Amino acid sequence: MRETGGKLWREAEGDMRLPLVVLTGCFLAGGLAGLLFSGRSGSAENAVLAELLRTFLENAAEQPPQAPPVPVLLWESVRWHMLVFVLGFTSLGLLFLPAVFAVRGFLLAFAIGAFVHLFGGAGAVLAMAVFGVTGAVSLPALFVLGVQGMGASRALASRFLGESRRTLPYGRTYFLRCAVCAGALCVCMLLEATAVPKLISGAAGMLVLP
Repeated sequence: MRETGGKLWREAEGDMRLPLVVLTGCFLAGGLAGLLFSGRSGSAENAVLAELLRTFLENAAEQPPQAPPVPVLLWESVRWHMLVFVLGFTSLGLLFLPAVFAVRGFLLAFAIGAFVHLFGGAGAVLAMAVFGVTGAVSLPALFVLGVQGMGASRALASRFLGESRRTLPYGRTYFLRCAVCAGALCVCMLLEATAVPKLISGAAGMLVLP
């Protein structure tokens, strides 16, 4: 079993290094931009957003927020991963996958930066409760899909341009990785529906917001 699991991740390792570096760089660059822009909102907008968040947290401290309906939860959990998965079946993924990762990094960092900018250390704890639990599962799954998808897109582009006749990677291992990622997203949805509301409620009850 251990040998099979190792083979699942080591196969085509050489083909994955460059996509991993590129996508990680794009994600971090987008994240840096998101952090910088999160602190540039006007004071009026910040005051309105802070008041809305305080009201939400006051209510959450009294009662855990309700989990979103299943269709909304499903869409929020899988939309990025589905986009990355689909782009992995087209040569356009070679161009658009880095852009997707940059945008994802920007939006995530912008949201976290907004919490910290508005509430300081308390905002960092809240951001961890809101994004940290599910992000610890969903982000690795996104990178697995993105890295193997970009490698596949590169193989498709090479064949289209006639530069090589390399074998396309859409084999058993490719789809096994996709299945593992699908299982991880199911865990994300379960956490989002059960653990995250309680974490938010607990954090809201303990923290003193500025």
